[in-house]
Amino acid sequence: MRKIKSEIRRSKSEVRKPHNRFGLDFGLRISSFFRISRLRISDFSLVSVASLLFLCGCQSPVKSLFEATGPNWHVQQGQALWRPKTGLPEFGGDLVLASDDAGRHLIQFDKTPMAILSAQITSNRWLIKFPAQNLSFSGFGSGSTRFGWLYLPAALDGKPLPKVFKFERKPDGGWRLENSRTGETVEGFLSP
Repeated sequence: MRKIKSEIRRSKSEVRKPHNRFGLDFGLRISSFFRISRLRISDFSLVSVASLLFLCGCQSPVKSLFEATGPNWHVQQGQALWRPKTGLPEFGGDLVLASDDAGRHLIQFDKTPMAILSAQITSNRWLIKFPAQNLSFSGFGSGSTRFGWLYLPAALDGKPLPKVFKFERKPDGGWRLENSRTGETVEGFLSP
């Protein structure tokens, strides 16, 4: 019996004493909980960031909206001057505008030997690329008013344009499209 009592006393002396007024001992458990929770929070944030990058970064750029091949395409060629915005110099180059019976349009503006821009427009989508800068923009709807090129086919067909655009035909057969907000201008002529 004495042996059992001495073992109980020894085991009681080895038990950690509570360090709070409630008589509860959280010592090691609290610190290990915070270490684990920090690890869990950092793991969670790492997984969240990785998921966000995966979901947002996996969208591949639109390469083309359509192929401009077939018998229903009407192709016009000419020359154009393009000023991207007020204060920038004008670029002169060759202009190709192709349209089909479905209302799709392809625009290419090149300065030999370099492609300056290409644009594709459908009834509900648009794509414009600037290969020299490795940039492309695309969207749904009639197009961003940021790019006057997207409204050139509509202007040439006499369709209504957004208020920021002004289109005029010149007596010599040329035309001029201007964005009053940005100062972008496209001026040129096309073969019939």
